[in-house]
Amino acid sequence: MDVMDDSQKEFLEILVYLFLRYNKFDEAFALSLILAEYFPGDSLVNLSLAFAALKSNTPDTALHALESAEALPKSKELDKLFFVLKSKILWALGRDTEARSAYTHFLGIQEKDLRLAVAHQHSKQR
Repeated sequence: MDVMDDSQKEFLEILVYLFLRYNKFDEAFALSLILAEYFPGDSLVNLSLAFAALKSNTPDTALHALESAEALPKSKELDKLFFVLKSKILWALGRDTEARSAYTHFLGIQEKDLRLAVAHQHSKQR
């Protein structure tokens, strides 16, 4: 397999974004598969693949990509995205109870962040 440099990766990521933005889900899915092959350890690439697969009506592939991203290090924002996406994918697979649980986990993270932001703001006002 040839090596893909950062500028090529960034170009493909932009194309994936544009395809998703303009409802070209199959094209986004195809490019996301290429990116995931070259960058299997990139959590954002795997989450993008999961989203593109979901939008291309392949929730089984979306779940597999999401499971690949689960063990990878993620920022707090990507972690939130992970649980929202997990909820959507599980819902598409008809696994309603698990979908609700994933979304409830997301809401818990959001609530914690909100409490921290309010506490931080309150301490700055003193």
